[in-house]
Amino acid sequence: MTNKRSFGLWTLIMLIFVPTFGFGNITNNAVALGPASIPSWLVVSLLFFLPLSGMFAELASVNKGKEGGIYSWIESGLGSKWAYIGTWSYFIANLFYLQLVFSKIPVMVSWAIFGENRFNDSNAHLLPYIAIFLAILLTYIATTGVKKFSKLSNFGGKFTIAATIIFIVMAFIGYLAGTPSASEFSTATVVPKFDLTYFSTFSWLLFSVAGAEVAGTYIGEVKDPDKTFPKGVILATIFVAAAYVIGSFAVCLIASPEVLTKAGLKDANYVVYKILAQNFGLNGKIVVQIYAAILTLTSIAAYVVWLESPIRAMFSEVPEGTFPKFLTKKQEDGTLKNALWVQCIVVLILIIAPLVGLNSIDSFFQLLTNLSALSLIIPYIILAVAYLKFRLKGNIPPFMMFKSKKSVVFVSATVFILGIVAFFGAGIDSISQAKTISEAIKSIVMTYGGPVILILLGYLIVLINKLTAKAEEDISNSKSA
Repeated sequence: MTNKRSFGLWTLIMLIFVPTFGFGNITNNAVALGPASIPSWLVVSLLFFLPLSGMFAELASVNKGKEGGIYSWIESGLGSKWAYIGTWSYFIANLFYLQLVFSKIPVMVSWAIFGENRFNDSNAHLLPYIAIFLAILLTYIATTGVKKFSKLSNFGGKFTIAATIIFIVMAFIGYLAGTPSASEFSTATVVPKFDLTYFSTFSWLLFSVAGAEVAGTYIGEVKDPDKTFPKGVILATIFVAAAYVIGSFAVCLIASPEVLTKAGLKDANYVVYKILAQNFGLNGKIVVQIYAAILTLTSIAAYVVWLESPIRAMFSEVPEGTFPKFLTKKQEDGTLKNALWVQCIVVLILIIAPLVGLNSIDSFFQLLTNLSALSLIIPYIILAVAYLKFRLKGNIPPFMMFKSKKSVVFVSATVFILGIVAFFGAGIDSISQAKTISEAIKSIVMTYGGPVILILLGYLIVLINKLTAKAEEDISNSKSA
């Protein structure tokens, strides 16, 4: 009998699309690259995002009865040890991403209420305190179960698609009607300059297409998963890729690189909508307020999914004894309530730390973006190896996107190489700009130190738990004797 509460194809697509696609990702990379972001999105979509999503779909079709998502997928090819390493890295990436999320929401609300960002450098110190409140509130919401947000996520996906399509269509209509392009499109501006700045930004691009794996932990709740899940992943991937490529072109038509740079990472998303509205004689402030209000509501639904999904991936399928039972205890609906609150505590501790030594709110957002991108690349690199090994063993998944051995080797190698480039590229630009050795060391520690320390912490947790379990077993045996 079919579960009436199971996800259909469109809901699955939206469950992937909403956490993955962000109009802010378009403007953020336009800030850094200008028109050169257009071919960059195309390359990332074809050589990284589409192959990676194909791997997700194939490995998910093999593990449709498991809730572990990326853990189960890596385990299929490399075993539990590497599955733990990859999933813990994924979990760490989520911690840094959540810091960024909880700092973005107040900015969204400010644009919705005031039509501008009131969190400038003079009062940016308020963001951590607001983020603490939001972390606690959204964690509580996540403990009530993600299923309740599938409809809101569905609506959010439709709104995001509609808002993006409207922006793109209106931008091109304005251009065809005689409004000159705000950016110059030439070989010099469109072809990327392969310098340190570009390779630093390249990791942002890979991070921006992350998200297709989120739905993997809910494959058991999808109607007819053998057919629906692979189809949903591929369609969502195509939608996201097209939205990023065409959307970047539209953004460059509306705003010049200078305007985007002045707006910065935190505000460019809203400024371009305001400019577009004004180009058509509309009240830019009101348009932005409406856009920001709806975006706030739908984003919260997406963020609740992001809060819970990596937790399921981390704690659902790991071998018994890896973590304390307190963390792996599930509610009836599968929600890991205790693990969610532990995650919340860790995020609260991390929220304040990135602000130390930062001169502005822009540098704060850039640091969090770098940390998120750096940590998230690790599990993708491991997954590429796991997929290659799984397929080279002769395994035939129920769904196959890459049928020949050559195509399997090519996509695996491409994702692996791009992942390595992005990993070492994250933060390399800021490190190269250091004027002294001490500044360079500080930049290296801030960019790479956090993920490394937290990954080592993962090993320490497992070691302590195993030693504790062994000690309890020895005591129990001695008493029995």
